[in-house]
Amino acid sequence: MRIAFFGGTFDPPHNGHTGLAAQVIASGYTGKVLFVPTFSPPHKFGLPVTPYRHRLAMLRLAVGTMPGVEISEIESRLGMVPSYTFDVMSALEREFSSDRLQLMLGSDSLLQLHSWHMAGELVRRWEILTYPRMGEMPSVADLRKYWDADIAVKLAKTVMKLPFFEISSTEIRKMIAKNEKVDKLIYRDVKEYIINNGLYKSLEK
Repeated sequence: MRIAFFGGTFDPPHNGHTGLAAQVIASGYTGKVLFVPTFSPPHKFGLPVTPYRHRLAMLRLAVGTMPGVEISEIESRLGMVPSYTFDVMSALEREFSSDRLQLMLGSDSLLQLHSWHMAGELVRRWEILTYPRMGEMPSVADLRKYWDADIAVKLAKTVMKLPFFEISSTEIRKMIAKNEKVDKLIYRDVKEYIINNGLYKSLEK
């Protein structure tokens, strides 16, 4: 089975995350989406991130019983600080030895993929599934700045034909801090969890 690795902080998880997962499966790009909440994201190292246990609990509420979707706590088990996608996927490959892993990322991240840890090996070892982000659609010329021509062409072709899911966790955190309505952006159970645990109150209003 093809399994798409979907990593992120999910701080908080929102309807864009789950909607994207459902579309990727429904469109036949993969057989399963594996949500992998980041334990210690390297790109946010030293910045405030909601504790892992809260992000994991919210993700469980958001995903619920969605068909074809699972959550992996592998980053917590590995306990790597910071945690790199290459290392996590290598560990998952041993866990799902009879399956084929894919790496799912946004087109904005595709533009930055060259800067990731072991980027060349990531591209060589695993199929990339890129979901489109508004205003962040890399061309071959853009990618050619960082990759050889054949790799640049290969990466440009990884962008999936999907609708845009333009919801931002950052904006949701700000809206919650300002007591603005987020009912259409996150699941009710996730909203209740945030309120009950007093999350995002410390943000500047």
